[in-house]
Amino acid sequence: MRYNPFLNGDILKIKVILTGGTVGSNNQNGIIRNSPKNNVVDFWLEKNPCDIEFVSVMPYSILSENLTLENWQMLINELQKDYSAFDGIIITHGSDTLSYTSAMVAVYCKDFSIPVVLTGSDKVLSDKKANGLPNFGKAVELIRKNQIGVWTVFNEVYPSDSVCEADCFTDRFSLGSCTPIDFKPERNVALKKRVLIIKEYPFADYDILTLTEDIKAVLLVGYHSGTANEKSVAKLAEKCKTNGVLLYLQGLKRKSGIYSSTDKIIKSGVKPLFDVTAEYAFAYLTFLINL
Repeated sequence: MRYNPFLNGDILKIKVILTGGTVGSNNQNGIIRNSPKNNVVDFWLEKNPCDIEFVSVMPYSILSENLTLENWQMLINELQKDYSAFDGIIITHGSDTLSYTSAMVAVYCKDFSIPVVLTGSDKVLSDKKANGLPNFGKAVELIRKNQIGVWTVFNEVYPSDSVCEADCFTDRFSLGSCTPIDFKPERNVALKKRVLIIKEYPFADYDILTLTEDIKAVLLVGYHSGTANEKSVAKLAEKCKTNGVLLYLQGLKRKSGIYSSTDKIIKSGVKPLFDVTAEYAFAYLTFLINL
């Protein structure tokens, strides 16, 4: 905790980075709309008066399904600042793309010496059933306990490098198995749209896929066993090779056997990514290709 002479004692000092999402929205006649004036800190302090010093910033405010690479860059620019005066960072975010931004922050902030916590809400904060304030409270407690690392709080507490997208039926996130890659992105990285992510599906036809000049890598999210249609991927690999694009396959697990179809894919030159979630793989490649 930091000593603050104005408050006559040791207090917790937390930076809160607001980015919108349901936690920063209003429900107007059944339509949830982004509302930049909503600050979860104000809602939380009304019910939890305390001597914590919160410093809030809002680099952007959107519904997270509208997330762009420019928004990630704005968040990174904020995370590049000096946080030596703070005990922790809380990033509020919409749930739709929370797992993706969680992975990005996990890669970028993995060496931070203070806790970094991402969180959001399932309903607008004016709804008494919303989990936003309990989530925010858990984020505060992680910082109070000095739980160094990057965490995602949404009902449960997840390591941000392993949290997977919420299920559309239960609205619950899940915990994947992730072994972080030994990689440190440049602090002043400038992100560009160079990575394309596609999902394997039955009868996939990658002949219709167009690779623009900006694309330098394609991430193919395979099936749960790390497989993909070997014939379809062979055509995709040839297309990538012709265009000078790297092709990666996600979904593989080192402790599991590799199917013959996957073996052929790897031998064709496709680069395997083992023991990482799709979100982490995408975040890692986004930084790697932008070196």
